[in-house]
Amino acid sequence: MERSHLYSLLATIFRNEPSCELLSYLQSPEMASVLSEASVSLGEGFETAEVSNLAEQLVVDFTVLFLGPGHHISPHESVQLKRGSGILWGPETSAVRRAYRTAGFDVDEASHLIPDHISVELDFLSHLTKIESDAWAEQNDNQIAEVLRLQHDFLSGHLGKWVGAFCAKVRESGESDFYCSFANLLRDFLSGEKADMSARLENLTHSPSSIKAEQESITSENAH
Repeated sequence: MERSHLYSLLATIFRNEPSCELLSYLQSPEMASVLSEASVSLGEGFETAEVSNLAEQLVVDFTVLFLGPGHHISPHESVQLKRGSGILWGPETSAVRRAYRTAGFDVDEASHLIPDHISVELDFLSHLTKIESDAWAEQNDNQIAEVLRLQHDFLSGHLGKWVGAFCAKVRESGESDFYCSFANLLRDFLSGEKADMSARLENLTHSPSSIKAEQESITSENAH
């Protein structure tokens, strides 16, 4: 569930301009501690700054970075994918939509976002990790294996192929620590996810009993 929550938070960060509510949440002692443990610094004085002032500044940063006018960083797979179509609603978008349909994931049409927008892809992974969490709780071995493969396939075939370059562009162009820091967090988190997912799938392939062993490990940790 922690992984699902982090995917959801990152989706929110890169979806649109931060609201005052989101900034207040990030300033809370609980979140400040979590971000500190993850070595994420949102800038000197962020925790004590006036939320309305932060919001005004970050609206400008978000607009310049991701919306334009002029040169900006498109947060879409079809544009960012190396040797891809380079256009919005390209064939990559259709491939992403097929991945969503395979997993039973519905894109929120009210958001008016293109399905291969980075925030939608992160929402999808949040959705999958929530299903995985439920499957572990129910000890549903078949669903655990299925949802792990869906996560692996999407990371290796879609988001994992372009997120590194996207994050590098954000770090190069960002005017504030806020988006640069979240770009670093996104890059590091997904890099770890890709490596961990491959290892977990390999364990499942070579040792079907590994699911049971991990279930017992989780149960033991929860008991303590």
